[in-house]
Amino acid sequence: NYNSDIMIIIPEEKNFYAQVLDQVERTQNGKIIITKFLTLREQAIYKEIVKGKDVTLQFNGGYPFAERRKACLFPRDLNIDVDCKIECLKITYNQRFLDITHRNVLGSLMSLGLERSLFGDIVLGEKEVYIFVSREIVPVLYNEFTHINQVPIDLTPHYEEVLIEPKYDQKEIIISSMRIDNLISHVYNLSRDNAKKHIQEGLVYRNFLVCKDADEICQVGDIVSVRKFGRFKIGELLRTTKTGKLVVLILLPSA
Repeated sequence: NYNSDIMIIIPEEKNFYAQVLDQVERTQNGKIIITKFLTLREQAIYKEIVKGKDVTLQFNGGYPFAERRKACLFPRDLNIDVDCKIECLKITYNQRFLDITHRNVLGSLMSLGLERSLFGDIVLGEKEVYIFVSREIVPVLYNEFTHINQVPIDLTPHYEEVLIEPKYDQKEIIISSMRIDNLISHVYNLSRDNAKKHIQEGLVYRNFLVCKDADEICQVGDIVSVRKFGRFKIGELLRTTKTGKLVVLILLPSA
């Protein structure tokens, strides 16, 4: 059984917890398991569940700055290099006809009817885009992923390492305290009551753990996620105003 005092379990995650527990048990019995691409929250769940178990857990998303990554579980006494079956594909396109964004690439991929967990990160370069995908869907993508917003694209394998760091939009907010409800309210322009409601309903995560206390104090470096709104990182405490308020730099993933 899982110790829910360590990580709060919400109803929507119960099946996922059960799946992870089963995978860990099978790994302890000698199996090697490679998952699909996982969100940051899902990765945190794997990390928590394998604690104290005789299991090695590794993550791989295809490049050093990957957010969505596959988990590989294998018995601790094995010394192996596991193939996570991740392929990098490069998208090239005519920049005169297409203003490419993370959103329209993902939308075009999802329109093919494939699971989101089969795609890893989408990385925007200056003149091309790189996507990390599960190897088994590569033939489907070559055949069917031919346009974005009705503009033709070229899809080719990419074998060199991608070293493009994630980009963030910056936003400065002025707040009276670092309470999590206060931060959410200012970042997403919500009322304080609305922010508290999201917390009470289990829709808010701090560092990938469910937050249930609206008065929880956040720190620089924390990552806060709010379902249906996105996530942000507390980048820096810039200064204190003459009235004692805090000017905080917020980092929001670029669209």
